[in-house]
Amino acid sequence: MHQPSAVDPSLLASLTGALPVLRALAGGATLTETAQRLGMSQPALSRSLNRWESELSLPLTTRAGRGITLTEEGRALADAAERALDIMETTLEEVLTRRDERPVRLGALRSISGRIAPLIAEAETSVNLSVSEGSAGELLTKVEKGELDAAIIGPRPPGAGFSWTFLTNQPFHLTIPVGHRIDSREEVMLSEVASEAFVAMEARYTTRHFADELCKEAGFTPKIAVESDNSHTLRSFVAAGLGLCILPKMMAEAPGVSSAPIIRPNGEPATREIGMVRAPRRRLPPHVRRTLHHIVAQANRVR
Repeated sequence: MHQPSAVDPSLLASLTGALPVLRALAGGATLTETAQRLGMSQPALSRSLNRWESELSLPLTTRAGRGITLTEEGRALADAAERALDIMETTLEEVLTRRDERPVRLGALRSISGRIAPLIAEAETSVNLSVSEGSAGELLTKVEKGELDAAIIGPRPPGAGFSWTFLTNQPFHLTIPVGHRIDSREEVMLSEVASEAFVAMEARYTTRHFADELCKEAGFTPKIAVESDNSHTLRSFVAAGLGLCILPKMMAEAPGVSSAPIIRPNGEPATREIGMVRAPRRRLPPHVRRTLHHIVAQANRVR
């Protein structure tokens, strides 16, 4: 006698074809009952049986009053289906359990990774989360290879290779030494500091690309005194007087330095868009999709 399984019957049917149909019919279920139980239409169920009969050149069912019953050959195959599905269901349950217990693998730029924990907490979802930090290029490569489920980056990557969901605009500040001539300013235009030296993120980071873009808009090419891949190191360079630095607000503020919002030549604040990218054709486990949905929904509420 078949024992109830935790595996969705429609999933089992989609993976194993006519085997669950034969098992259900052998247990006395009608075609209608079998179709309902397996989440199939009755015509689709009949086509599944017909394909088997065509391939085997054997009838598997025969009319019995207003319904059908299995032939001797059909019942023999149903017995085999019962044994095969017992193994399949047990293994499938184990596989799905491992899938649903794996962490949600999320990538994020260093300049925004500090916001991941609050978004998860505020979204009221309990998950096992693995967060990887890196440059936008590194994170996109990992998403493409399936090593990450999604990544939060900015700006939106060009082309159609990734799906994109806008989350927020990230403000950029100019980081300056305490006591600098523009210290305590509420905002600053980069043209005011065009003649000064700068320290900057390495060229592989989109933060650097955006900083260079802002300087170009302001009409100059910055004189870069030193580069680093670490914002803490850059702030220490600023504090030591080696140069000014253009950073996202979250990375720009620290003891020993000051920062002010950057205003673009058109009078708008300097911001870049931040969003979540995914590989559009990769199907993710349900708990991963739910978590990513919660993060997006929470980001929309707080922006």
